Amino acid sequence: MPAAISIRGVSKRYGPVLAVNDIDLEIESGQVYALLGPNGAGKTTLIEILEGYRQRDAGEVSVLGYDPQRQRGELNRKVGIVLQRSTPMEGLTPREMLNFSARLYDHPMNTDEALELVGLTEHADRRGSQLSGGQKRRLDLATSVIGNPDLIFLDEPTTGFDATARRQAWEVVRGLTERGATVILTTHYLDEAEHLSQRIGLIKDGRIIFEGDIAGLRREMETDTRISWQPPVGFELPDLSDLLPEWSDLEQGPDGRLALPTQTPTVHLARLIDWSRDRGLEEIPELQVERPDLEEMYLELVDDSQSLEQAEDS
Repeated sequence: MPAAISIRGVSKRYGPVLAVNDIDLEIESGQVYALLGPNGAGKTTLIEILEGYRQRDAGEVSVLGYDPQRQRGELNRKVGIVLQRSTPMEGLTPREMLNFSARLYDHPMNTDEALELVGLTEHADRRGSQLSGGQKRRLDLATSVIGNPDLIFLDEPTTGFDATARRQAWEVVRGLTERGATVILTTHYLDEAEHLSQRIGLIKDGRIIFEGDIAGLRREMETDTRISWQPPVGFELPDLSDLLPEWSDLEQGPDGRLALPTQTPTVHLARLIDWSRDRGLEEIPELQVERPDLEEMYLELVDDSQSLEQAEDS
């Protein structure tokens, strides 16, 4: 299967600022790809180049086999877009807006199907002015998929959603890829990127500084997994004397909880279980094995002092 997006040597300059700097990238069809980066990293410019809304200064771009700079009209019929901020026509209902949008495509989805997909069926005939912020965002999503697109750009798709609505939206996105669509996701919710994407691209200062899956990011950064547990009543640190030589990094918090950072968690967890069994412990109290999440690795990798949840994309 050919790549949905292929980029070679793409650059874009604004005066003295090189916003996109000689980027190469391939995105396979049928996956969710998250493009992440700090404020001003260049991801918005790169996405707009892919959508055909901004001209590149150099390089080659193929999106579904089209050059978006020269064949934007043909590409638009195969692409759906959820903008970061959009406003529905307040005098129309979701059904009316979707019926109108469907006419722009050759093989649109059934309107009722699109409404059901995003959970708007019971609000289908309510005026846009009467929709909540989350319902308007669902309508944005429905508008992006009504044309049965092969590629969908989602820019902050769950802004304004509560926790339950976000999870429901995630199921919608997963459903899109199951139908064969490719999804390009930009989001400031890093847990969203972690749950949805098969691959991620981290962009900083106009360059891709990492591209791959999250497991690959952990390997590249050599991040530690933390094994932690609450010692049983009466337990003293010397009781671990036969483990301490190999557990020199063992930490004990103010509450007495023990934690071991390790890059071989399976080995150390098995050793701990054997140790507890040898001492007649049936359970290791409050045992946890925690891998670093995407946000921790992101902040370390881009050396950004601000969480993406607080940053606004440029």
